Order: sequence, then structure tokens, then C-alpha cells
Amino acid sequence: MTDSHQENPASAGEEQEALAGGFPEIEAIRPVDFPCWLMRIISTVVRAEVDRRMEPLGLTQAQWIPVLHLASGKAHTSADLARRTLQTPGAMTRLVDRLVDKGIIERERSTDDRRVVSLRLTDEGLAAAMQVPDIVKGVNSAALSPLSPDELTQFHGYLRRIYEAMPNTLSVDMCLPPDGCAGDATDNSDNSDNSDNTAHQPGKERAL
Repeated sequence: MTDSHQENPASAGEEQEALAGGFPEIEAIRPVDFPCWLMRIISTVVRAEVDRRMEPLGLTQAQWIPVLHLASGKAHTSADLARRTLQTPGAMTRLVDRLVDKGIIERERSTDDRRVVSLRLTDEGLAAAMQVPDIVKGVNSAALSPLSPDELTQFHGYLRRIYEAMPNTLSVDMCLPPDGCAGDATDNSDNSDNSDNTAHQPGKERAL
């Protein structure tokens, strides 16, 4: 009687023939073996935690950064925010619309030039903006807590060296605005409808 669990010799032979027929032996790739990939994963987890802590404020990653720019006085219009966050004008207009609907931002048309529409935070928006820095710093401090102060300084120095060398080591332009406060240029939840726009080409702007 043939054992039903016995391997079929024909099948085994076919498998060996297939392997011998040119299928490459691919090296295993693990994220933990590649520092840049690992940093990406860490960044994703940190961002998720920041978003979780921002929920009571009603802000997402794509939203709290423009809110901070308005609160600091570094931006006054939708065009200003688009430049500073590397968003397209259309995507930023839609994002501002959402913040207006949430009561975080309000628009104000200029009395001198009716074509100019200024943005300002509502009282609710200002109250939310005041809580954002502590949330962001708290999450970053928690994530980096395994490092000693000296190790953290050294680690930060390594990242700066990698960042500043990128124009020479990789065929990419720098992608951060002058003050280095852009975060991700896109957000799946807020900018999925920006296919009608082409992203700004920031050029080699330096943030550090």
C-alpha cells in the first residue's frame, strides 16, 4: 500500500528540475539589517503615535504642521503654507478647507486687495497649536529614551552628516524647507485627491 503522506517522486523531480532551470537564489532581506530601512520603520511608528496623541485635538500629521506655521507667524496664506510644507496649492487648499470645517482656521479677505485671502487660527485652533510641541517632543523623547544623552548627541550628529552628504551620495535634491519643519510632504488621509496637481520641486534647500 502506498503511504498517502509519502512525497511524490515525480513532484520532487519536477521541483529540482525547476530550481536547476535558472530560478535565482535570492538573498533574504530583513529591515533590521538595513539602518535606513529601520529608520523608516521607526519614523512610521513615531508618526502613528503622534497622530494617536493628536486625536483629541482633531489634527492629523498633515494638519498640525500647517497649524504650527500659522501659530508661529511664519505663514499667512494658503500659498505660504504650500511652500513651507512642500504641498501643491490645490492640495493645501483642500487641507485648509478641512481645517476651516473643523473650526481650527478661518479665512479673512484683505480689505486692500480682495484677491488676497489671509488665514488665521481661531481660538480653538490656537489652543490646539499650543499643545502640539509638547506632544511631538514627548513622543520623540519616549522613542529615544533607550539612548543616553551622550549617545543621543552622537546619534543626532550621525544623522546630520548623512543628511548633509545626500546631495553627493544620492541622486536626489534636498527635500526640507529652510526651517526644517515640513514633516512628510504627503499624507494618505488628507492628500489622496491631489492627482490633479504636480508637487513642488523644492530644489536643494537646506534645513540644517
